[in-house]
Amino acid sequence: MQDWELIAVLFGSGGRGRDVETLSKELLVQFSGILGLINAPASLLEKQKGIGKAKIATLFALRELCHRVKLKNLFLNPVLKLESLIELLHLKLIKEVRECFYLITLDSDKSLINFELLARGSLDEVGVHSREIVKQILDEAAKYVIIAHNHPRQSCEPSSSDYLLFYQLQNLLSQLDVILLDHLVIGKEGVFSCSDKKILLKS
Repeated sequence: MQDWELIAVLFGSGGRGRDVETLSKELLVQFSGILGLINAPASLLEKQKGIGKAKIATLFALRELCHRVKLKNLFLNPVLKLESLIELLHLKLIKEVRECFYLITLDSDKSLINFELLARGSLDEVGVHSREIVKQILDEAAKYVIIAHNHPRQSCEPSSSDYLLFYQLQNLLSQLDVILLDHLVIGKEGVFSCSDKKILLKS
C-alpha cells in the first residue's frame, strides 16, 4: 500500500470538491512526504483546503502512535540502538516551538531504563540544573546517560553553554562511575552530537 493510500484510508473522505485520493496525494506533495505531513503544525494544516479539525486530529493521532511504537521498540531492544533513539528525538522535537530537555538513562548492558522529558522551557531557553539531572540518574541506578535538547527553528550547532553543560556533567558523572555518552542537539539541519562533534542525522 502506498503512502497516499494509507492517508486516504485514515481520512475516509475528501473535502471541498476533491476526492480523498486527490487530497491525499496533494498533501504528500505539499509536505514532502508522509513524515512532513504528520509532523506539520496545526496552524499550517488548517490552511489546507479540504482539511478540518477531524482530519488534523487523525494526523496527530498517527504521529503520536508512531512515536509510541518507536519508544516501545527502544525499551524492547536488549541493547539501545542509537540510530533509533536519534530518529525518535528528531521526530519529537523538530516541530517544537519551545526548548525541551530529555534525559535518557541506560543500565550496564546499555538497555534503556528511562526516556523522559525533564524540562520544557520558554520560547528561547530551558532551565536545567546539573543537580536535578544527577538526582534522576542516581534514582534510576543508571550506568550510561544521554542528554538531548532542541533549538527550535534554529541551527543544531551547539552553543558554548551546551558544550559547557556536556563537559561539566560528564566530569561530574565520571566521579560517580556513570558515563555520559552524548549530548544531542536537535535543530533545523538535523541532530548534532557533542561527543562526535558532527551531525549524526540530517533533516
